[in-house]
Amino acid sequence: MGDDTATINRIAEEQLEKLEEKAAEDPNIKKSIVIVEAFLKSHPVLCYGGTAINNLLDEKDRFYDFTRETPDYDFYSKTPQVHAMEIADKLHAAGIPDIQVKPGVHLGTFKVFADYTGVADVSEMSPQLFDRLWDEGYEEEGIHYVTPNFLRMSTYLELSRPEGDVSRWNKVYKRMMLLNDKYPLKCIKEDEPVEEALTAERKKGVIKILKSEEIVLLGFNAVARHSGKTRWTTPVTFLAERETIEKLTHGQKTYVTAADAIMPECTEVKESDGTVYRFYETRACHSYHETADGIKVASIPTVLQFYFAYMYSGVDEDTVQHILCVAQRVMELAHHAQKRRFKLLTPTDCLGKQEDLHGMLREKTKLYSELSKNRNSTEFLTNFFSYAPGTDKEKKTTLRKQLKGLTRKKQ
Repeated sequence: MGDDTATINRIAEEQLEKLEEKAAEDPNIKKSIVIVEAFLKSHPVLCYGGTAINNLLDEKDRFYDFTRETPDYDFYSKTPQVHAMEIADKLHAAGIPDIQVKPGVHLGTFKVFADYTGVADVSEMSPQLFDRLWDEGYEEEGIHYVTPNFLRMSTYLELSRPEGDVSRWNKVYKRMMLLNDKYPLKCIKEDEPVEEALTAERKKGVIKILKSEEIVLLGFNAVARHSGKTRWTTPVTFLAERETIEKLTHGQKTYVTAADAIMPECTEVKESDGTVYRFYETRACHSYHETADGIKVASIPTVLQFYFAYMYSGVDEDTVQHILCVAQRVMELAHHAQKRRFKLLTPTDCLGKQEDLHGMLREKTKLYSELSKNRNSTEFLTNFFSYAPGTDKEKKTTLRKQLKGLTRKKQ
């Protein structure tokens, strides 16, 4: 039986490789990829994801073999509907059959299909964040990519969510290591800001909260715990669910920063000497370690995901440089188990609710049911835009006008 199993696995792998090579050699798909790549070189879009990491590496380190794999281009756009429509029209004009644009699983992403094969995923990004990434971004062979730090944020995000798609962890970690080797994090050695020590009374209160509430220590104090340091500084940053945040901040002077595409809602507790506590609301199930005395400390992937996201939240350049220097130290800990307080890099304990695929589809179906009552509305076009190049000229003209109106409203 064992011999049969090994033989079947070998034959299956060989056959899968042949099928992948056959698909990659499909003339319609090859032509489609050439058209998509030409579009990427001539339009303001930013590639991200696995193909971006692959293409930014030296050729010897690349993990995709495009002789037997079809490139999967994911890219950001300020106007994803317009760009998806343009790609579809170009594919249609080239004589490629069965061209469609459909909304993806994630709201704000639109998939372009050619001959029933996905050739591009176009995702919306706010103009402010897009412009910053464009100015900082990398260009290879005429195609623009998001920065290595933004790619790092995405990889640490995956590694920080033990109730997400953990089947990708090994692949994601290997890619991240290749990215870090090629583009090491750069810390400009300057005078770091002096962090105010937490008073004994506040420290006592913080430790009491951490031991008695479902709350995770985040930020610089979490880094100190990972480094084996005992000093506490202010402000203290926490990660908690909404109900816990409301309970702990009730009756206090607070300032709330709304959530955006990369950062969750943040509630700051203010006192006469400034911000003393920051509470970030959970967006998924974020991993943590628990110390012997019952304190939950954000895992290194959770800490780094928040640091890299915070860098792109509009903070000043001095703060960005400080974060880069701290993140560099944390990444050194991440890759040297003997230096870490917690030997396990990716713990499975986590705080928050992780939305699975079924949950996302349920919410999306519910939203579609509500918005489809008016398919010309801004909300419907924003979330459920679809297009087929065979649309008659009158409908196509109307659709283009609607998309122009949608673009103006976002500016």
